[in-house]
This record gives sequence, C-alpha cells and structure tokens, in this order.
Amino acid sequence: MLNTKKTALRFLLISFILVLVVCISIREFTVYYEEMHKISDIFSTTKNVSYKEIESDFKSFKQCQISTGENIHNFYLIKSYKAASSTLSNMLYRYGLKHGLSFVEPQDTTTNQIFPFSHLDTAANYPLIPSCDKVYNLSTIHSRFEGKDKLEKTMPIGTIIIASVRNPISQFRSSFNYFDTGKRLEKKGVNFARFIEDPLKFSRMYLGFPKEFVILKKPKALLLWNQQSQVFGLYDFKIPVGIGRKNILENKNYQMKIEKFLERVDREVDFVFMAEDFIESMAIFREMFGLEYSDVAHFQINLSAQNNSVDNLTQQQQDQISEFCYIDWLLYQKMLVKFEKIKLNLRYDLKYEIDIIQRLNARIAQYCVKPNQYKTDQSEMMLPDLNEAGEKDVCCQRIVEQEWILNHIIRT
Repeated sequence: MLNTKKTALRFLLISFILVLVVCISIREFTVYYEEMHKISDIFSTTKNVSYKEIESDFKSFKQCQISTGENIHNFYLIKSYKAASSTLSNMLYRYGLKHGLSFVEPQDTTTNQIFPFSHLDTAANYPLIPSCDKVYNLSTIHSRFEGKDKLEKTMPIGTIIIASVRNPISQFRSSFNYFDTGKRLEKKGVNFARFIEDPLKFSRMYLGFPKEFVILKKPKALLLWNQQSQVFGLYDFKIPVGIGRKNILENKNYQMKIEKFLERVDREVDFVFMAEDFIESMAIFREMFGLEYSDVAHFQINLSAQNNSVDNLTQQQQDQISEFCYIDWLLYQKMLVKFEKIKLNLRYDLKYEIDIIQRLNARIAQYCVKPNQYKTDQSEMMLPDLNEAGEKDVCCQRIVEQEWILNHIIRT
C-alpha cells in the first residue's frame, strides 16, 4: 500500500514537471513567435531571409564603433545636389568612423556648407585639417571632380570613385524647392511654372545670372542649370553651364567637348548610385566592395517634405526642363547605361540582397525611431525622429545624423 502511494506521488510529480516544462516551452515559443512578428513587414514570404540572419546583421549594426579591420577602402564621393548624396555621405561617415579612417575636411568650417572646392587648389585656397598619417581615406564633402590624376594629389592612388545621379527633371524640381531659388522668385511673383517658361530671363533678372553664358569654376547650386554636370567636372572642358539643347546641337565644338567630358566620367567613375533605384544600387555596391550589411543600412537623410515627382509636371514642363538641363540629361543617360552594364555582370541573387537591406532597415527603424519615423525641420526637410532608446544609442544617433553634425564629430 505504501509503495503504491509512493508510486502515485512519483507519477504526479513527474507529470507536474512535464506539464511545467511543456508550459515553459510553449511560453518561450510564444515569445519568440511574437518577437518575430512584431516587426512590421520584415519577415513576410521572401525566400531564405531568416529572423536569425537579420538579428545577426542588427547586432553588427549595434557594434558600429568596433572595426573588423577587413575590406577597408578609400572612397571619393562625387556629391551631386539633391541626388541622395546626404544619405550616401552618412553611410561613408559611419564607415569611416567605425574603421578610424581620415576624412578630407577643410579647416574653414564654412567651406563645406557653401560651395564646392577643387582638389587641385586645395592646398593653396582650402587648407585641410591635417591627417595623422598624412593620408586621406574618405572624401564626402561637396567638391568638383577633376579626374583621377588630380584627385591623387590629395587622396591615395587607387581611391574608389563613386557618384550618385538623379533624373535631371526631378532633381531640378527638388533643387528649386530646396535652395533659396523658389522663395526668392516667389517674392517677385514668379512661380515654378512661370520660371521654366524662360529660366534664362528670370535668372538674369532675379538670381544674378550674367547676360552671357559663363564657364563656372565653382559649381553654384543656386543657378540650377546642369548642376550634376558642374560637380562632375564640366568646367575642365570649358563648357558654359547655361547652354541648352538647341545651343549644343548647333555647335559641333560644344558637342565634341561634351563627348570628351562624358568619356572621362564613364572611364574614371568606378561605381554610380541611381537615386531612383537607391536600395538596388546599395545592394550592388555592398557586394562589389565587400562591405557588411550594417555598413549600408540607412535612413533617407534630408528627404524633401514636398512632392518633387516628375509625375506632377506636364509633358511640356518636362520638355522645358530637359531643354536647358540637356548636359545633365546626357550625363544621366551615360550613367544609367554604366549601371545597367554592372547589373549584367552580377552572379548572385540581387532580389535576396535587396530584401536583406530592406528588412535590416526596418529592424533598425523599429529599434531606433518613433513609429511615424520622420519629423520635419525648419527647412522643410524630413529627418528620422529617434525614440527614447535611439536617443541613448550612439549607433542610432549616427545613422540619422545630418552631415554638418557628423562634420563636427570628425573635427572634434
């Protein structure tokens, strides 16, 4: 009888332990399941992208101050206005800070915020903050590209030259809204639609554009004409910045110079980001140069609160912009062909790479920023809005910082 009671008690105890183990297992599974599914849109149906893989990349993101010492490159960014260049700058700043690299930074703190400088005359006119080892690994500021030979006066031989371009029509519209151009013209009763009917006339009347076409040594954002080509080195070929399609088609000398300009860009730029296909560009860039996924994770920086889509313009307005930004249009087409050629040589699943970056971006957003993600500043730019955890995390702070703040971090 006693043995039967002991056996029953033993059975009850074992049963209780088994039930407890099952309950704990179910609870752990439930927590794991909820954790996987609380991140909106991160883990839907894309093949092979696992929760564990994204968490591994997220852990790498949170180690933004720890350098692996692998795949360290020197990068020079041809920084075009309103072509995702702020987002690219943020990525390169984080890459440089992580690996302890040196930056091309003028001693004059206002230089980066006003107009680009030429690497050729850097030593004479724009002294740089000295580098400890006398080598500059990264250039992310506004500067005019003058070719590899002149770039190597400042940066190491073999520096990787990257650039970003954007459809000239939407880039023009965005620049018009971003810089003081639109506000200055509105005070004179000239709106966007009226301005593009005769941009030369209104630029001469209200924006200080000279009566004759000029060859600009320093790119000027305010003038809007062929902004991207200005930064890519139009000046070196003595091509007036204000000429339009009609002027070019009537002048064989201009045509020859523009052809040489485009040939140099195509030959010497190692990689181009297409602003309209930015995550796709980022995925290819990561694979080409062996960067970590956390290196190319990003938020859009200085995103316009206004709608600058080409779809909001009539076909006539698009044609008008294309007419006087014709060199930019030729540059854009050249870079688009270059980008498509790079894609043709891919030997991996690009969709898979894109999915990882998108999901990692979403995971970082879930950790770092408030649910609505963006706030609007005084200049009507949209910036990621950090949550309480993000405010305390240096890696979150870096991924949302504007370049002028990152400049200050580097200088100090």
